[in-house]
Amino acid sequence: MSDLEKKRILELKEAGYGYGSIAKQLGISKSTIISFLKSLSGYSVCKCCDKKFIQPAGVRLKLFCCDKCRYKYRRIQSKGETLVTGYEVKCLFCHKKFYSYRSLKRKFCSRECYDNFRKGGGGSESK
Repeated sequence: MSDLEKKRILELKEAGYGYGSIAKQLGISKSTIISFLKSLSGYSVCKCCDKKFIQPAGVRLKLFCCDKCRYKYRRIQSKGETLVTGYEVKCLFCHKKFYSYRSLKRKFCSRECYDNFRKGGGGSESK
């Protein structure tokens, strides 16, 4: 990002424009605008307790002020059925439904089902 773009972002933000409108006007992604403006302020607000905390320089943006808040937020999210990271998958061996994270490409609900599938026993879709 050039110095001219940085200056323009600051001017538009002071004029009252939101992140999205600034991004459209300059042709830069909204997340880049947000990251740039947060890096200038030097602090963030915790997603759990709304407490302001200082962002460490040179590392990824933190969302929580401490581990306690991160764990608490995660517990609250998992109790409700709004957990964004999990999704339902059907086991290739026993055909039971189970939940997995998006980053993992799990096909089996357990190690036992995986082993049985590899051995060729019992599953309808075995080798």
